[in-house]
Parts: sequence; C-alpha cells; structure tokens
Amino acid sequence: MGELTTGALFFGIRSCEYLSINGDRKTKLLHIKNLRFYKQRKEINKSQHATELFQATTISITFESQKNDQKDESVTMHANNKELCPVRAWATISNRILQYPGASIHSPVNMMLIKEQITLVHPKDVLQHVRATVDAIGRDILGFGPEECGVHSIRSSFAMFLYTEFVRTDKIMLQGRWRSDAFLIYIRRQVKEGLSSLMINSSNEYFTVPELQRECIQDLVTNPDDPRTRHLFSFASSLNNNGPGSNNGAQTIRPSFHLWS
Repeated sequence: MGELTTGALFFGIRSCEYLSINGDRKTKLLHIKNLRFYKQRKEINKSQHATELFQATTISITFESQKNDQKDESVTMHANNKELCPVRAWATISNRILQYPGASIHSPVNMMLIKEQITLVHPKDVLQHVRATVDAIGRDILGFGPEECGVHSIRSSFAMFLYTEFVRTDKIMLQGRWRSDAFLIYIRRQVKEGLSSLMINSSNEYFTVPELQRECIQDLVTNPDDPRTRHLFSFASSLNNNGPGSNNGAQTIRPSFHLWS
C-alpha cells in the first residue's frame, strides 16, 4: 500500500490508473512495461538489471489511455535522494512484482503476493489504508478527519504539494495531466489562506523613475508615435469622455491603426 500510494502521489495518478476498478473505464491500468528507468540518459533493463533500478536518476511513466482521451502520454520524475522518492517507490514495485512466479513486464502494478496467492489491490484497500493513516496522525494536526479522505485524495494531494511550494499552475497541469483548470477545485480553499500575509510581506523598496512620474501627473503625452499616447477612439477614452458630467454624447469606437517600419 505504501509503495503504491507513494508512487501514485509523485505523479498525481488517478485511482483507476493504479488500482483495479470494476466496470468499463477510459483509463487503462498501468503495467510494469509502462515504467521506464534511466541512469543519466541510458535506459535500465528492468528484468536483467533489477538492482540497478535503485541507482536510476529518472523514471518515466507512459499512460496509454486516459480520462482526458490523451493516448500514450509520458510523464517524467527525477530521483530526489529522499526517503520518499518516486524512483525508489516504483523501483521497489517493479522488483517485487517481477520476482513473483509467472510475473512479467505485462503484470499490473497493483499485483501482490499474499500467502502464495496472487491478488490485486482495489480502491477499498487503499481507502482503508489512507483513512487509517489520517486517523493515526489526528485531526488536531491535519485539520481534517479520515471521513473526509478518499482514494482521490492522492491526486488532490499532488496538486496541493506543488501549489504550496509555489509551483506555477501550468506546470501543475502538465505534470498532473490536466487539460483544464479542474485541478483548482483541490486548492481553491487553500488559495484564500495566507493572502493577508502576502499583502504585507512584500518589500516597500519600490522606485519610480522621476521622468515617468512627472509625465503621469502632467497632461497626456500627445506624440502620436509614443506608445503611451491615449488613442482618441479607444474604449478607455470613450468611457472617460462620456462619464457623468461630460458634455459628450455616446461615441462609436472606431478602430485605427499605426504602422511602424
């Protein structure tokens, strides 16, 4: 359970991609063949050099079929030399499964051997594991209880981990294989927290160029070749000229263009 959830966390893997789900799905369960390990730029053969997998610097996972209809999309993660490491987690899974009788690179990543019998990990197994862990840590520390967690918490935690480390949202989308901003539903509550500190945490050492400051105070720049010149027929000019107290009637905004060589 720990190997699977750790490996899934680093890639934001959907539960149906690493667990056996009943019913038809667009997504396809990952198999050992979908895991590719590299040391520098050279791929390591999983079957022939199993022990070398732990020396790999990179792991790439290919998702053959996904919920977003994308096919054969590969995502890469690098070793971090930490206790929780994507390369180490998936190397352990690959080595363990390939040692099972009759297993091959076509075996699913959620395969387990219990009392000499091959079995598959299901969502209910991971759900129980995650909730037991949350309960052990406690609501006082986490701020939530086990009943608020599910198998999809792995994917939402992936987004939150990256967001709290100030990773750009476009990178979160790419790494998590989101094709929309749907992942924002995982972090929308946390986005609001800490904003008050950010507002007063910035430095006051701003410097305004004096020439530009005087130009802002004085009348508008009238040079037509100056990009700061307000266009007569711009939307902003129309709003300013037609506000309360203005003698001008509503004007039609006419497009005009300047071409520079």
